[in-house]
Amino acid sequence: MTIYSFVLLINYMSGMMLHDFHVSVTKLEHDTNSQSLEISQRIFIDDLEQALTRFDTAQSYNFATVEDFTTVNPLIERYMMDHFQIWVNEKEVALDYLGSKVDGDVLVCFIEVPKVKKLKSLSVKNTVLFELFSDQINLVHVKTPDGNKSLKLDTKSPKDQLIY
Repeated sequence: MTIYSFVLLINYMSGMMLHDFHVSVTKLEHDTNSQSLEISQRIFIDDLEQALTRFDTAQSYNFATVEDFTTVNPLIERYMMDHFQIWVNEKEVALDYLGSKVDGDVLVCFIEVPKVKKLKSLSVKNTVLFELFSDQINLVHVKTPDGNKSLKLDTKSPKDQLIY
């Protein structure tokens, strides 16, 4: 058995799967009934733990031991607000961080932008985990009544715009 196989076996047996790619996936939906943007961002837990430890050097984080996220959510919110911005119709909008939940090996963060009647343009800047990984890709899937579009944001192009 090679060293590489042994390391993979140990990681598999410990319940921690390695991932060779660094990606987050954001779903953004314009709800015309509630006139809001509903956003969920999925981030690998182990990557976010590293980012939060770097963001708040006072302690390290291990979400496997966290049962109640109410104590950690303010830090996650600060991190997300520092690394995620949206402009609707050329104007930056305030984001309402609603909370987060664990879904397997991913943390899902929920954000809302209220009072969005009509989308003429949408710009998204997402630098989540860019401070850790030069190959980080943040995908943004946007669903509107006019159809679905996607953005691929990376360290070279952290911001992009959709025109409707």
